[in-house]
This record gives sequence, C-alpha cells and structure tokens, in this order.
Amino acid sequence: MALTPRLVVEVFEHINYQGRKVTVIDSVVNTGEVGLQDIISSIKIYKGPGFRAAPNYKAIFHEHVNHQGRRLILAPGYYPSIHEIPYNFGDLISSISFTPAANPTPPEYGAIPLVIQVYRDIDFRGTRGVIMRDVSDFREIGLDNSVSSMQIQRGPNFPSGGCRAIFYQQPNFEGQRLTVPLGPRDFQIRLRNLHDARSLRNRSPAQPFSNVVSSVKVVPVGSFRVLVVVADNRTNEPAVLESLVDVEGHEFEYTIININSNPDNYGDPNNASKLSSVILSEYDIVWFTWNGPAHDREYFVEDSDQAIREFVRRGGVVWASAMDDNIVAPDGVHTHESSWRGDWLPVDRHPIRVVNSGDVKANITREGHQTGIFAWPHKIDVNSLVLDDHWVTEEPEYVRLAIHDDDNNAPIGFQLRYGDGYYVTFAIDTRDAMKTAMAKTLIENALCYLANLAWQTSPRQPLKGRSRSIPSSGAWRSVMR
Repeated sequence: MALTPRLVVEVFEHINYQGRKVTVIDSVVNTGEVGLQDIISSIKIYKGPGFRAAPNYKAIFHEHVNHQGRRLILAPGYYPSIHEIPYNFGDLISSISFTPAANPTPPEYGAIPLVIQVYRDIDFRGTRGVIMRDVSDFREIGLDNSVSSMQIQRGPNFPSGGCRAIFYQQPNFEGQRLTVPLGPRDFQIRLRNLHDARSLRNRSPAQPFSNVVSSVKVVPVGSFRVLVVVADNRTNEPAVLESLVDVEGHEFEYTIININSNPDNYGDPNNASKLSSVILSEYDIVWFTWNGPAHDREYFVEDSDQAIREFVRRGGVVWASAMDDNIVAPDGVHTHESSWRGDWLPVDRHPIRVVNSGDVKANITREGHQTGIFAWPHKIDVNSLVLDDHWVTEEPEYVRLAIHDDDNNAPIGFQLRYGDGYYVTFAIDTRDAMKTAMAKTLIENALCYLANLAWQTSPRQPLKGRSRSIPSSGAWRSVMR
C-alpha cells in the first residue's frame, strides 16, 4: 500500500540544513540505522499529504534509542539549529516517533507523486534512503554511489498519466541515466539487484546500474496549455516551442498572441491583440518570448499587469526571456520616475530592476543546479548562449538560478514563488534565427521544468482542481523510450 505520510521530516547533520540529509516519514527506533545517531543539528518538518486526516500530529525526537529518554516535540516548521535555546537538543537524537499533539503550523511539503526507497545492499537491505522529490546529489542523503536496490511506489499524489523516476550516474542530473516508469496501472516496481543486468530488462539502459547513482529526478506525466506572448517579431521562440509538442512524456498545446502593434518597434499592426483579451486561467504556463513584456520604451502588458499577477498567485507559471532596461524613461518633469517598469512582477513587494548588459559570462548557482533546468533533458553550457540585459535585486525571495560573473551576483535567471505559482526567467537573446537556434536546448529544458512546476500548482491540473483525461497512449510511449 502506498505511503501517505502525515508529516515529512528532513533531518540534517549540521545547522542551517547542511551536511547529510535523511527524510523520515515513519518511526525510527535507532537513528544509527540511517547514519545520523547523535549528530542531528537542524530539522525541517512539513505537513504531508495525509496531514488533514490527523491535523494534530507532531514529530517527537528522543534522546535514546527505542523512543526512550528526554523528548523534543516539534510542529511543522523550520528549525535551523536545535543546539540553541530553547531546544538544546543538538547531537542528542537517537530515535524518532510521531504522535498527536497541539495544533501545528505550516509549512506544507507539497505534492508527492512517488515514494522511492533506495538501499545500500541488494534485496532491500542495508542503509535506506526515502526520496519523494528531486535529489541533485546523493551525498545529501549519505548514499552517493552506493545504491544496490530500490523500491518505487505510487505516492499519494500519483498523476493519472503516470510518473517516472530518472536516476543519474552523476550529481546534478548528469551522465548516463536509468529511467524507471510507473504507468497509469502500475502500483510498485521493485529492483532487487542493480548489479544484475537481467533485473533491469525492459529498462533503459538494460545494464548494471549499481553503485553509480548520484542524483534522481521525479517526473510526473501531464498535458499542458501554453500561452506564448510575442512583442518583438525578430524572435523565433514561437517556432521552437511549437515543435516541442511531446517532450519527456509531456504533451504541450500552444496558443500564440502578438501584443505589439508598432511596426517601428518590431511589432505587427495587422496581427496584434491586447493581452487583456486572453483569459489567462485557460492556460497552465504563460511564456513571454524575448522582449515580450516590453521593448525600447514601450510597455506592452500595462492592460494585464494585475491579471498576470493573479494568474501566478492562483498557481500559474510564467516564463520570461530577457527584456529591455529602458521601458519608461524619465519625462523631464517627474524626475523620480523609474527607468524600468515591471508591474507584471510583484515589484511593489519584492523590488527588482533590469540593467543593460548585453552578452556576459554567467555562472550556474547551487540552486540552479538543483532545479535540473540546465541538465534535463539536455546538458546546457550557459556560456554558449547569447545573453541579454540582466536583473538586479537585493531581495532574497528571488532564487538565483544563474548569476552575472562580474556584477555582485546579479541574477541572469531567477525563480520567484508568488502565491501558489512561480515566475521563472533566464536572460536569453533570441532576436534572430541563429541566436534562437543556440537557445533551443535551454528552451526545451525550461519547458520541461515549467511543466513539473505547473503539474503541482496550476488550477487546470488534476492535483489542484479541474479533472483532466489521461494523456494519450502516444504520450505514454514517449516515456518508455
């Protein structure tokens, strides 16, 4: 039977969630069995999918094995150091249990499509790790290059179209991969011996995969509607996107709208509409192509600022390629007027601006590697792309995916959670066919990443609201390849 955890506990070797990490969803009589006896220093506790069935649950951390000795009882929340007052419980935890207690508080863990259990030894023996979301480096769970068997089963949020676990030889989703799909009618897959190629028949690749696993991606299969917003007709992003209708098991349907009617600013007066004429709630993803929101002093989305923000707040996902820095220049009277506008973003709450930079050297951040956006399904060299104007902000809410090499860690790309949804950006220049061709693999990667976000957050997806049909058999066959 699939596990439906009431609480999901992540325990860490060091303070501030550093060092080895172990995920716990049921009682542990001896933390030595998971390699963390008396060395736990920080903790994250999330509401699990089964939380509503028992909304008074808390996690109990015990001083001794078998749930004996002094206890530390914690509700869902983040605890960056349990060494300090009032806890004073660092490096003391020897067992863990769960029990009803007082009313807990956020955060929630999120969707769990699969529950993956990996083991150091064959036949599901030895040190065990529990995985329910992407892990970019198995060193975080103490099992790097040491997995010999695994069990994969439906999670409480298993998608109707199926799901895949993709295991990689190298950290950050790189190197040779082993794909293990669970189809719509599958409930569990057990691989008892990764040393034996015979146990991997009908998998890809059908060869031994033991003691090499260093990262894993969890990929739900779904169908998504994408609104492509064009303001500068020099970009070829729409053509690239329309070619990506079946990618990594996902099905994509596109609608393209041109929102710039000015031919002197690379618009199309014969084929332009207001973005406000589109019902954004009919889409999972809104994709702003290069200079989509604005270009050369013209701001194209003023009629839809609040609609875009509401779309994201309710769970939609917005992508933006690069945009100009000179949208609204000071008019000579209102000298305080900003030289950039971006109200389609929540700039009132989280200030950010665009500065002119052109092509620059970029560095992928740790958070960027963890998303997989630069490695799945294609390995991306970000410095082979042509980049454009970048972002400047001091707000920590903008999670930097890649940064400017010479501008105080200014983001070249970022991710921002807003309400239930996300903004994701990367400053690629696609103003002609050559630059767009260079960006094609990143566009494909970004599309897959946005789909994985939208699957969890979009009101159009079954997990959040509207009932949808299972993807076609063609979509599922693409998973099996």
